[in-house]
Amino acid sequence: MRKRTKQTGAGFSLVEVLVSLCILSLGVIGAASIQLTALRTTQQSGFHNIALQLATDVADQVRISEASNPLLTLDFKSSEQAAIPAALCYGAAAGCDGASMVAFASYEVQRRLQNLLPQGRIKVCRDATPWDDKAQTYHWDCGSAGSDAPIVVKVGWRNPGEVKAGAATLAAVPQFVLLVRS
Repeated sequence: MRKRTKQTGAGFSLVEVLVSLCILSLGVIGAASIQLTALRTTQQSGFHNIALQLATDVADQVRISEASNPLLTLDFKSSEQAAIPAALCYGAAAGCDGASMVAFASYEVQRRLQNLLPQGRIKVCRDATPWDDKAQTYHWDCGSAGSDAPIVVKVGWRNPGEVKAGAATLAAVPQFVLLVRS
């Protein structure tokens, strides 16, 4: 008679392979999540850069003619229609006066806001307290300050991931506030 010997496994069992595949899939999901977060952060950074460019352009226009500048009362939401000025002041041949240039600058800001920021809003006003200490955030309302209050440019938008059906369509708070003059 032959003696039976117990055979030992010489390889991986199916359970070990399945466990290693589960661990590998968790790693791939984690890497994909990190990549998605990086893409969202890059997009948000781009929106902040656009807001900075818009705000500095408006600030420059306000500094040019602060006394009678209609940009000081600009409150525009991208859901509204931008008012096309009487003269589109492209180049020196357009022959625009100061008021036409300011109206055209306002139109350009509104058009850029509509095209570059999702559900964007821009507001220019005199506001002594743009920061709300209670809520720990900026607010859209401008305080009842006189001509001594600083001029601020407030820009806000909705991130594409935040826009849901039935949700408010405009940014609840400004994400970017630029102090023009104190």
